[in-house]
Amino acid sequence: MADLLSVRGVTKHFQGVEALGDVDVTLHEGTIHGIVGPNGAGKTTLLNVVSGYVRPERGRVELDGRDVTRFTPQRRVPLGVVRTFQNIRLYGGLSVLDNVRLGQHTRALTGLRSLWPVRGSRERELRAEAERALELFDLLPYRRRRAAELPYGLQKQLEMARALAARPRVLLLDEPAAGMPAEGREALVERIHDLRDEGLSIVVVEHDMDVISKVCDHVTVLNFGRRLTDGPPAQVLASDAVRTAYLGT
Repeated sequence: MADLLSVRGVTKHFQGVEALGDVDVTLHEGTIHGIVGPNGAGKTTLLNVVSGYVRPERGRVELDGRDVTRFTPQRRVPLGVVRTFQNIRLYGGLSVLDNVRLGQHTRALTGLRSLWPVRGSRERELRAEAERALELFDLLPYRRRRAAELPYGLQKQLEMARALAARPRVLLLDEPAAGMPAEGREALVERIHDLRDEGLSIVVVEHDMDVISKVCDHVTVLNFGRRLTDGPPAQVLASDAVRTAYLGT
């Protein structure tokens, strides 16, 4: 499998504290890669580096062999790197459908033509595509509701639907199962597998080890900003070093 996304020797400090230290991670095309670790291990910082919200002091981020380390998030999204957030970032006053439509903005027309609204068959095509993303996450019945009216678990799913509207190559999911009941988590695992089977490459940051063990092809464990171990989920989650990092025993 080809290396689609590579993090090489990434280091980042905040106020003198090492958040990431010489971290390497490789996402193979068409796979699901989990990032786990105790609180404060550097998981979200790593996702911020990959998505361009944080610039590392050392190291590189490569997409298809291209160095994108200095690219802003706005430059990475059109290249196919799209993310969700641990703290939901929806437009609460807009409808569920309009939030997903906002995810399509990077594919809008450019130059003077972008001053005119999309009309006709193209408008119908985009709307249908947005509704398909909603249907995937069982959100179609809520499409006219304000996003702020949805319960937390459905808002998390709406973030994922909006991310899909950007047609990512690499989808970065930050705590996608947070706030979901058990049956919702089972459905989430199936949806993520479906997305991978359609050719999407996915990075999942998640605290729920049951979700990680069921959804991921490969797992990297961080601890105090350093890579502790990586490998297949069953091997990693059975590791004495991982149990010590989580439980302190």
